[in-house]
Amino acid sequence: MNWNDWPIACWAMSTLLCLLTRRWFDATWSACFAVFMVFDRWLPTALPLQLHYVFLGAGMLLVVAEVMTQYRRYRKSLISQ
Repeated sequence: MNWNDWPIACWAMSTLLCLLTRRWFDATWSACFAVFMVFDRWLPTALPLQLHYVFLGAGMLLVVAEVMTQYRRYRKSLISQ
């Protein structure tokens, strides 16, 4: 295993831990980043380039949606106090 493969292993472990703790949203975006890294590192020419970046974009959109949801809850808690 090369040092470049460690991010793939970390994203895969993150996905598995999120699935074990039933955090489905976190598992989904972790899996998106893991798939992007696998396609980037091991299968760069097997898939079209657009599909390669679809998983990166999906993961980023999911993270932004989660941050926006948390921020909305935070603001709502400040208003209700």
